[in-house]
Amino acid sequence: MSARRKPSSYLSRQVESSRLFFLEEEPREEFGVVFGGFERCRRDYRIDRRNFPWHCLEFVHRGHGTLHLDGGDYELSPGSFYLYGPGIGQRIESSATSPLRKYFVGFTGRGVGAFLDSCGIQPGMVVRCLKSEPIRRSFDQLIDRGVRKSELAAPLCSLITRQLLMMFRDDAADPVNTASPAFTKFTNARAFIEANFLELESLEAIAEKCGIDAPYLCRLFSRYHDESPYQFLTRLRMDHASRLLLDGNVKVKTVAAMMGFRDAFHFSRVFKSVHQVPPSRFRQSTHPQWPRM
Repeated sequence: MSARRKPSSYLSRQVESSRLFFLEEEPREEFGVVFGGFERCRRDYRIDRRNFPWHCLEFVHRGHGTLHLDGGDYELSPGSFYLYGPGIGQRIESSATSPLRKYFVGFTGRGVGAFLDSCGIQPGMVVRCLKSEPIRRSFDQLIDRGVRKSELAAPLCSLITRQLLMMFRDDAADPVNTASPAFTKFTNARAFIEANFLELESLEAIAEKCGIDAPYLCRLFSRYHDESPYQFLTRLRMDHASRLLLDGNVKVKTVAAMMGFRDAFHFSRVFKSVHQVPPSRFRQSTHPQWPRM
């Protein structure tokens, strides 16, 4: 890869924090992963590239933004999936009021084209997935394996990426399902929870504020989401707690108190259920700023 820039040089520095891994720059496999990760974008996040040397799959976990890809313009929101590759320009901008948080994986190899064709996927595709929690878990697993850089990291990352691509195709939402009154009620309720998660503490409080009875609210989330309303609320609160932990040397018990937990051990258990690691170890697994290469 003497004439090609390193993968890290293509990634934006306009991020609050990131989890990244880099494997072989020229994989020897038919289908090899080059890099991957997760990034919390800043309000001024912007990518504008005319070309990219690898295929790249991106998934929006949280936040909103805009995407210009292969001549088309798209609105990005939670659940948005898009794929680009060599020869396809892309412009990605984050919303200033709801910054993007997104996963991505870059891959290449002689067998990539045949694999994408077998799945009915082409670079330039943009889809939306309603139930995204399994996808998030798969991306977290990908990052975990990539960061380890064990003897089997490359083939494992290749397998997980191919799984993600098949999920990208298989889980694409039917546009008809997103045009119903029920889906509108769901999106309004989800937006309300996202805007007020620090003040909300129970399912009943969510239902009351949204003007929907609790059983119906649960049915809406079961239909259009892969978490219950309370699980969604808990994840938002623990995401906020993770930002507090990264902001400085604040103690875990202090963050627990700020989040309304009287017991720091209870807070740690809830935090681990969302982030897979206890808060005491969270700082070690996340880059608070761009890592030096």
